[in-house]
Amino acid sequence: MRNYNTGVSSKMAAAVIAAVILTAGVFAISIYFPGLGNGPTTGPKSLGATTAEFLNSKRDDVQFYFMCNSTFVNEDLTDFYAQSEPSAYVDGVLMNRTATGGDIGVLFSPWQSNIVGAGEISTAEWDSLSGSIIDDGIGLMEEPITPPTGYFPLSWPITFYFEIYFDDGSCFLAGFSSIDGYLYIQNGTWSGEFSDFGWPIPTSWDSGAWLLEGGYLSAGMNALHAAITTNVSYP
Repeated sequence: MRNYNTGVSSKMAAAVIAAVILTAGVFAISIYFPGLGNGPTTGPKSLGATTAEFLNSKRDDVQFYFMCNSTFVNEDLTDFYAQSEPSAYVDGVLMNRTATGGDIGVLFSPWQSNIVGAGEISTAEWDSLSGSIIDDGIGLMEEPITPPTGYFPLSWPITFYFEIYFDDGSCFLAGFSSIDGYLYIQNGTWSGEFSDFGWPIPTSWDSGAWLLEGGYLSAGMNALHAAITTNVSYP
């Protein structure tokens, strides 16, 4: 396992992935719907609201957020850091929940060089970011009348992609592409292990579901970008 010295005081050794293109095959493993198992269930509330409710019920169990392979990470953050270091290229971001808020680790390419910028945010900032992405983002989304068929990603490039890993061995992912306007959500389980490149290795996935993004992630993405770039400098 490749461990990155991010300065993140995590409950486990955590790693951040190098930029590896996601393919549909990655998500074709053990597919089942999020309403089954420990995931959100459908009902009188919209799927987005139910999903947000489910994620909020696990907020105290979050170990870390993991972001990679998206224009948000590879282009938007790269453009920011390239202003101070022209060779900068952001491969991934890991945000770890702590007793006092959260630690942020930004991994720069090449991953073998262990070039990691580190920063911290307060509990209030962590909660505000979570609320912006989950409550004011996913929670306001509706399920499309005719959901797309096939596996995520439906189109490329992915605009925003993140995974949440919980201390009970479960995980959740969400991926949004502005090309088609859908957010894909999926929850599963993981063993606590990482690949050689630092990718957390899931052990099973529920079947995914689609939500209409509707512009609801914009404010959360902007707030997240500001939190990362304000608190993490190029190392």
